[in-house]
Amino acid sequence: MSTAIPHTRQELFAQQEAAFSHIPGISALRHAAPESIPELEAKYPDAAFALMISDNLFVGDREQNEIHQKAYTAILSGESITGVRFKYDYDLESYLLKHMWD
Repeated sequence: MSTAIPHTRQELFAQQEAAFSHIPGISALRHAAPESIPELEAKYPDAAFALMISDNLFVGDREQNEIHQKAYTAILSGESITGVRFKYDYDLESYLLKHMWD
């Protein structure tokens, strides 16, 4: 996997497609009828996670964005989804504990 930093949106999407193409179930989830999505998400949790991360890059506050973008970058870098999910869950739990009483 290339470690070059994309400079355009097209380059970023190309890098995303290259990384996502190796995740089983991505295509099935992207083209699924709405009623079959829950079943496919259960069958392909790594694909569901990767798509959730890419859909939530700019959702929430700055810290939440950083958590999502860190996971997204790790996926694009070719890290294992299991490891990325572990770090993501830890970061999100830390965020929630920090802001529980905000």
